[in-house]
Amino acid sequence: MSISVDVHLLSGKCASFDVEEDASVESLNYRAQSALVTGRGQLRKSSGEVLDGAKTIREAELMGGDALTLHVFQVQLTANKSYFELSAFAAVLGDRSVVTWGEAACGGDSSAVQDQLRDVQQIQASNSAFAAMLGDGSVVTWGHADYGGDSSAVQDQLRDVQQIQASLWAFAAILGDGSVVTWGRADCGGDSSAVQDQLRDVQHIQASVAAFAATLGDGVLVTWGNAKNGGDSKVVQALDIPDPAPACSLNPEEEEEEDELPE
Repeated sequence: MSISVDVHLLSGKCASFDVEEDASVESLNYRAQSALVTGRGQLRKSSGEVLDGAKTIREAELMGGDALTLHVFQVQLTANKSYFELSAFAAVLGDRSVVTWGEAACGGDSSAVQDQLRDVQQIQASNSAFAAMLGDGSVVTWGHADYGGDSSAVQDQLRDVQQIQASLWAFAAILGDGSVVTWGRADCGGDSSAVQDQLRDVQHIQASVAAFAATLGDGVLVTWGNAKNGGDSKVVQALDIPDPAPACSLNPEEEEEEDELPE
């Protein structure tokens, strides 16, 4: 039995397809890409749900007359740089899947996690590993274990991830509640236990070669990792920063009154 569905691009361009219920969602996706003359993308229901390409039309619970949207994204390219002159690339394609190439040990071979690399939103690279943030807030890592390619020790904590940053040796992830999870080489930022109780309401993280710096919601700065690479900020934490100059009045008349000399 076949049903008819419409597939739209965000530009408004549309095509209609008759598809068998036993056909795969992926086959419909390919037909839509061809008919609409566009690159790889994700098929989504009107609710925003991303359709799994491995499912059949019936399993995806599509009905005749359904209107789908083909979301096509720009390719995102990430590369690592290794001290050993070996490196690799990872590209997030238009359908949010990932392809990798280059030195296998540095993340050029992602075959072990390929089936997990779906709906990828962001990829960060350390010296010889990659970390991908998925649409559901989970994280997938691969590459050299010593550089953060193995996140199994913290995998249960990597939920509702909002942002990932990478040093050359480690990774740091900000969670939805403002806390931080780290992994990779301990003395290069992979171990944040010494400051973990301070890492609350984290807004942003930046990384140096072997250290991390996090800004909190109240403006406080927290650092960890290799001291020579910025992991120790005691010198500037102790600085007495002067208060800013008083703001100028927005009322010219008030300024004139203040400038008048007493008679």
